[in-house]
Amino acid sequence: MKEAVITRCVLDTSILIEIFDRGNKDLLKNLVSKYKVIYIPWICLYEYLYGHRYLDMDIEERKKAIEKLGKVIWNTQELVLKTLEIDVRLHKEGRAIPFSDVLIASITLMLNAELITLDKRHFDRIPRLKLYIPSITSQ
Repeated sequence: MKEAVITRCVLDTSILIEIFDRGNKDLLKNLVSKYKVIYIPWICLYEYLYGHRYLDMDIEERKKAIEKLGKVIWNTQELVLKTLEIDVRLHKEGRAIPFSDVLIASITLMLNAELITLDKRHFDRIPRLKLYIPSITSQ
């Protein structure tokens, strides 16, 4: 049976850093050519901008660039319930992960997308979550 082609992806904060701070143009080209729709969870936008604001850097241009790259996904009641379901299950199993990662995984599952991340150690605890970890070479 032929495997379905995934045309939507969700970007983790680690990928935003790799593209926008480390200037990984090859990764950017790969993502834009491979996926029809790119989503950015609001929490990833927040985490990315927080680091820059903390360092007293201007964030307006960075915010615009991220919003141009993909569609920012904001909280909904459906997302709250999905996140709660996953978070409670992981805690009961003794396999809790940071809330931001639960939220990112929930968004990815709800969108039936593939999560692009450089940090799989938390995400591999979530069943049915499709992950893509790009290989990164030194720039």
